Amino acid sequence: MASDAPEIPEVVDVHARPANHPANRWWKPDEPRSPRRTVASAAITTSVGLAVLAAVGSLTHQTALVPPLAATMAIVTATPHSPLAQPRHVIGGHMLSCLVAFAVLALGWRGPWAAAVACGIACGLVLILKTAHPPAMATAVMIMLTHPPLTPFVPLLAVGAVLLIAVQMVSARLQQEVYPTSWW
Repeated sequence: MASDAPEIPEVVDVHARPANHPANRWWKPDEPRSPRRTVASAAITTSVGLAVLAAVGSLTHQTALVPPLAATMAIVTATPHSPLAQPRHVIGGHMLSCLVAFAVLALGWRGPWAAAVACGIACGLVLILKTAHPPAMATAVMIMLTHPPLTPFVPLLAVGAVLLIAVQMVSARLQQEVYPTSWW
């Protein structure tokens, strides 16, 4: 049956994007929300870990709470099963980046350009040695820009990294979870 009514063309909004277009959902990632227990544990454990570093700093009259270690604690508590949160990566990444930065300083290089070079070298080294830990790159940059004394900075950084791992281990045991999932 043919209709005598004129066909009305479909109006298409040329500015409309499909619902699954990234620009329509950039604020809603596809990943599931973390369970409340995980969020609470991560928040409390991060605070406790950083408070331990602040206490060590107060007792030694040195700065033990540095921004890269705060980022480390967030990774360790929020994603404890990630390879980046394992002791080899945390300790190895920070110590290798630290040593690279002090080596670049020993060459007499200073400033933001030298920080960029040190960070790049540290990034390559931790990848080669399979100890990648992104906050450790900030350690290299921080050292290059602030020139802390080798001692006590290096021992405090090592102690800080170990203490953060220990705090997460205690938290995991209290929750009957497993951390670390691998040491080396």
